Amino acid sequence: MNSPQTENRRLTRVPIAETGMLIRKPVGEVFEAIVNPEITTKFWFTRSSGRLAVGRPIRWDWQMYDVSIEVIAKAIDNNRRIVVEWPGYSGPTTVEWTFAPLND
Repeated sequence: MNSPQTENRRLTRVPIAETGMLIRKPVGEVFEAIVNPEITTKFWFTRSSGRLAVGRPIRWDWQMYDVSIEVIAKAIDNNRRIVVEWPGYSGPTTVEWTFAPLND
């Protein structure tokens, strides 16, 4: 049974999580590493049905976990941004990568 303190707690907006990472490589190389499965399979998922392209469903497989998901790119701005949608526990989840060069 819910207590009065928790009964009124309801989401009023979609939760958003943000994180950042410094990668000491040129933006173009990092961007390509996400869209090109020949590179991505060396550090993230095991297999992919193809290169990310807007509107084209792609399957990513993690063989060691026996898990596969379908990913759909919603936006790809060369060397600047990638937006994909994949299945989440309560519906589709949007994931956005943004790429920005830093000075030396």
